[in-house]
Parts: sequence; C-alpha cells; structure tokens
Amino acid sequence: MKTAVRLPLWGVLVVLALGTCVFTPSHQVPSAIKSPVTIPADVTGYGLIFVRTRINNSQPLWFALDSGASFPVVIDTRRARDLGLKLQDNFTLEGGAGAGTFEVAMTRGVSVNLGGLELADQTAAVFALWSLEAIAGRPLDGLIGRDLFSRYVVEIDYLGNKISLYSPQTYTYPGAGESIPLALRGDYLFVSAKIELPARLPLEGQFLVDTGGGFVTAILNAPFARSRGVPARSQRSVLDRSLSGLGGETRLLVSRATSFVLGKLAIREPIIYVSQDRSGALARADFDGVIGGEILRRFTVIFDYPRGRLILEPNAHYAEPFEYDMSGIRLHAGGGNFRTFKVYQVLENSPAAHAGLREGDVLAAINGAPASRFSLDEIYQMLRQQGSEYKISVRRGSETLSVTIKTQRLI
Repeated sequence: MKTAVRLPLWGVLVVLALGTCVFTPSHQVPSAIKSPVTIPADVTGYGLIFVRTRINNSQPLWFALDSGASFPVVIDTRRARDLGLKLQDNFTLEGGAGAGTFEVAMTRGVSVNLGGLELADQTAAVFALWSLEAIAGRPLDGLIGRDLFSRYVVEIDYLGNKISLYSPQTYTYPGAGESIPLALRGDYLFVSAKIELPARLPLEGQFLVDTGGGFVTAILNAPFARSRGVPARSQRSVLDRSLSGLGGETRLLVSRATSFVLGKLAIREPIIYVSQDRSGALARADFDGVIGGEILRRFTVIFDYPRGRLILEPNAHYAEPFEYDMSGIRLHAGGGNFRTFKVYQVLENSPAAHAGLREGDVLAAINGAPASRFSLDEIYQMLRQQGSEYKISVRRGSETLSVTIKTQRLI
C-alpha cells in the first residue's frame, strides 16, 4: 500500500535532488576506524563529488556524496533491480525541488563499501535518479547522504580528488582554516552566512551546506529573497529553469552579489541563484537557502559535526572568478554514454537566442568536432569562456543547421 508523505525538506543534489526523509535508521552503528580512511573521488568542474561504491559486493558503481541528503543511502531504482534488492514500504514523497511528487521504496540489510570502508546492515531509500543523470551528464547510481557526516569527521579535498574520514573520538585539527559554527536543525547541517549586494545593507541567513549542490554557488529560497527584494529590479539577471529536481522543473533567477561571507572569508562577486518557485523545498520559509558545490570546491572542507564546526581551507580555486554560462544554451545529456546533448532551454537575449537555436535542438558538432567527443562538463567549461567563437551544428528534426555564436557575459 502506498502512502503520500510530505515532510520538511531534504537536501540538494543540484542537480537538485531536494526531497524528504521519512524514517529513522535503526541499525546505523558507526564503523570503528583506528586510522584515517582515504577514499578516491572524482570531482567535476561544477562541484559534484562522485565516489566508487559497491553494494553487496557488486561491481563498482558511481554514487554522489550529498551532505544535504537525509537518507543515509539512496540507490537508483534501476540499479536496485539489477542487484536483485528486495523493495518494500512503497510510498510517495512530495516537497522536493519542483512541485511534483516521486515514488520511493525501502531496502534493508544492505552492505555499502566506500573505498574499502565497509558499512554493514544499511537501510537505503530507492527511487529513480535518471532525471538527475541528464543534468549531471554521467551515471548516477546512488547517493551517500548526511549520515556519513554524523558518524565521522569528513574532510573533502576538492583539489586533490579525495575524501578522508576520521574517528570523532581521536580527531585533532592541525591547520589554520576558518572555523564556522555548524548547527544541526532537523536532519540538516546549517551555517550562518552573509550576502552583500550593491547599494544596500548585507543580508544574513541560515544556509544548508550541501555537497550535492553541483552547478550552483548559493541559492536563496523564494520567501527569503522576496522579503528582502532580491534581486533588485535594476539588477541584471536571467531566468534559468534547466536545473530540474525530483519534483520537476525549478525556476531560478541568476544574478550576482558583491560578496558571500562565511566567517571571515569574503567570496567576491559570486553568482547567486534566487528561487522563483511557489512550491517545493526552495519555496520554504523555514530555512533561507543552500550553499552549493561552486563555493565548496574552492576549499578543502572539513565537516566536524561532533564539535559543531565547519572548517574551510582556501585552495588554488579560491581566487578564481565566478562565471555563468556565456552562450545561453542549457543542455541535458542522454544516450547510452551521456554524449547526446539536447537543448533544454535557450536563455533570452543570449548569443544562442540571437543565433536562432531552439529548445529541442540536438548538438551534432562543435567547431567541426562531433559533439559526442565531449562530456557535458567539458561543454559547459568551454561555454564559460568570454569572447570565444564556436560554430555549432544541430539536428532539428530531419534538418542539420549550423550557427556561429560568440560567448559573452550574461550577468
């Protein structure tokens, strides 16, 4: 029997996999570690963290590390079926990013292996992640959620592509990074942050720290932004609806702030995403926003939950300018190897719009090279380069069309 469930919120895989947690794990006993465990990671250019994971001694799968996901483990429905997992307790969730609902089942007694760390007797949520794969542009077999962050001190070395886990009982921090109070509210980890905008007083809020928040710097929830008049009418912004969540399409106004301040760290001229949603998690008033991977990847980030602190050590990415897409093309990836790129949105008054590209066009070639030679990540990095010229061929129905676009800053 299915049950419709609507609970507070759950974290982001923005990708945005905002949703809700509906159970309290009963067998989540911390695995003792006497020395640090280092797990190799694959960090994308847009800030998502993928780790090789085995479920019940399976072949290696790709799971994203998501501090905003309150389920300890999420397994994609297709992978769960491939692995022969027993699914039970089906229910429907609402309240994720977007206004829709999604179907969830549970599976119990699962063994999860992360780079040699064995987590036994896990209870995992099972639901479809295919819509998020289209945005990530790569396989997404599951998520490792916030439970890992409450069991261990978790150090994420974005630059070094590795995650280190430490025993909370023996951990001592030896560095000089910025220590910021980290608070647990419900099932989520929050820090205070300050946003400085042109010609106005700073705004302060409580932000969910989300390693699953790829593509975005910070999102301001709709009520928080609306009550403070953000963005101002005079401020340049574009509407981006390409970052769909489990509940469907989200609408985000993309603009810039003067700075985003965490403790004593002032992150200059970041891109800011302002939710326009009227329902779903980003329309909630009980938290103010989300800090995503585009900010976090500029640091070595240490989640020391037992001591209530988030430690940020700036890395070589810290001083890099924040750039948004400069083409106006927002893509989703598909096909067996995620090398088929369909135009999901063409931003208004952008180079792509002026060139005549349309939603539904499929990229055939970029500067004469087949589009299939590139990953989605590589294409997005290319299209963030100011003043670059690209000859783009697209398939539109039975036709193949060629246009030339010259990238320019949209915000």
